[in-house]
Amino acid sequence: MVRIVLTLLTISLVACGSTPAPQVGADPGPVKAVQQFMQAVADSNLNRMAELWGTAKGSAAETRQPPDYQKRVAIMWAYLHGTTAKVQGEVEHGAGRSVLAVEVIRSGCRKRVPFTVVRTNGGVWIINAIELGLVGAPGTPCPAEERSPPPP
Repeated sequence: MVRIVLTLLTISLVACGSTPAPQVGADPGPVKAVQQFMQAVADSNLNRMAELWGTAKGSAAETRQPPDYQKRVAIMWAYLHGTTAKVQGEVEHGAGRSVLAVEVIRSGCRKRVPFTVVRTNGGVWIINAIELGLVGAPGTPCPAEERSPPPP
């Protein structure tokens, strides 16, 4: 009996001291990366956007890749500035890569836009790709058939 109690006590102590194994899709890193990126967009902080966008090799600000990264960041800002965004869920998950469905709202238009997020070699999650074409061209009014009523 004492042996059983000691075994159970040892198992409980080991379980309390260990960290749980991550569940697929449970890593908050990709969601946080999208939130930080969209905050940088809202703040018109293109330097921060470049720090939060890139490839598994690192951020564009760090690697200076692609060579026209500053232009690409400015284009992303132009498409996303003045929007609100909310992560709706994860569409796809793989080792070091996640695709999130993000609701982007601009001028009454609600669009579901995939954001691809990757884990860098340094272990940080950053934006890798955004389907900007789904957001709609900047300054273009929302077509009536795509307009959704504001939430109650």
